[in-house]
Amino acid sequence: MSDTAKHLIEEVIPAVPTRQWVLSMPYAYRFLLARNPEFLRKALAIFHRSINRHYENKAIIHKLKNPKTGAITVVQRFGGALNLNVHFHTIYIDGVYYENDHGDEAFFEIIPSHEEVIQLNGTLKKSLTRLLEKFEHEDHACNDQSDFQAQSVQNRDEKFQLPLKIGKIWDPPFREFVGKRCSYDDGFSLHASVKILAHQRAELERLCRYILRGPIAKERITYEGTGKVRLRLKTPYTDGTTHLQFSPDQFIKRIIALIPPPRQNLIRYVGIFGARHKKRFEITSLARPKKVKTKKKVYRTPWSELLKYVFKYELSNCDYCGTTLTLVATITSQHVCQKILNHLGSLTNEVIVRSPRAPPEDDYFDEVAGDF
Repeated sequence: MSDTAKHLIEEVIPAVPTRQWVLSMPYAYRFLLARNPEFLRKALAIFHRSINRHYENKAIIHKLKNPKTGAITVVQRFGGALNLNVHFHTIYIDGVYYENDHGDEAFFEIIPSHEEVIQLNGTLKKSLTRLLEKFEHEDHACNDQSDFQAQSVQNRDEKFQLPLKIGKIWDPPFREFVGKRCSYDDGFSLHASVKILAHQRAELERLCRYILRGPIAKERITYEGTGKVRLRLKTPYTDGTTHLQFSPDQFIKRIIALIPPPRQNLIRYVGIFGARHKKRFEITSLARPKKVKTKKKVYRTPWSELLKYVFKYELSNCDYCGTTLTLVATITSQHVCQKILNHLGSLTNEVIVRSPRAPPEDDYFDEVAGDF
């Protein structure tokens, strides 16, 4: 999560305004999205094509030459209750790159209105409904994992019963989510309310980490003495539910249902960020620092550098004298490690507790910097 977010900030996304677009669909679509890679590919293409067309049409109105946009989409497969919920989190540059009078690529900001988001959601609903009609009679394969997925999509167990809710107070009426630049239409939900300004690079990296996060944190799981597994919800339900309870088998089935098909990429690069786009290098080079690199770029950031980057904790120098550390040996024996730590007078069972970060939606809405 942290390494990929660092890569996107330093190597891919230039310093321009960006917007998060989130699309989720009804249950029937989620099941096909989870188990049919071709359906997911075509649904994602419809989503990208609709948003791209919106930005490019607005650019044509402003008479911009050769407009082009770009996005990074993360296919998330999980919901807050550890249920199977395939949906798309996409970071779009909030505008287009176009060719100016000097032949250079310049950026032009385009801000979608609330009414345009509603119209886009209606367009997506029509296109995705036609796509579902083509696929719903073709996919008949059935196996144990597809059974788990069907149960998990509807947040139910093997008997299609809801998991035990802990803390429930009452049964509230259904209420559609209402918000600025958000649209809900018969199960199709399109959100575009989170915007990051060009200079807010730290906030953009935080958003990247949020959409790249794993399905669950260990702190939310409790194994009870009765043999049940209790899952603490990240956000309590409106009926008061704070935890869900599962048997060990039910909990394992939930985990199995979240496993993606083999060789399926969950991160997709679109438009100018695509690998084959002829302007990709020119645009993405704007995100890279101007300093001269002195060492060869590695595919993954070394752990010591990544810990320093994320937690601001220096592992390369000694805490006492400041001398640069060098690797002498790798010791994996627990007994030897305890002897060394005891000799140094260090605590062998000390654990540094770090609180998790809140989702970016809590802090970075359009209202932060006005009407964007």
